[in-house]
Amino acid sequence: MARSPLERNSVHLSGTGSQPIMFAHGFGCDQSMWRFVAPAYEDRFKVVLFDYVGCGHSDWDAYDPERYSTLEGYARDII
Repeated sequence: MARSPLERNSVHLSGTGSQPIMFAHGFGCDQSMWRFVAPAYEDRFKVVLFDYVGCGHSDWDAYDPERYSTLEGYARDII
């Protein structure tokens, strides 16, 4: 069964602002790298944290070697 993008990418939302700000981690990391940074933005923004497929608490079963062979596959997940 296909999972929603929110589940697939282990999306976490916080903050009280109306304007979103998204923190994207780098290679070999996960959203936990933002744990000390993101709280500083929560009073002004809706903070969006996520894990790219194949990282952190994402749905590892969603990993498709063909889709994720280029950055475009990861970018499509964000869009």
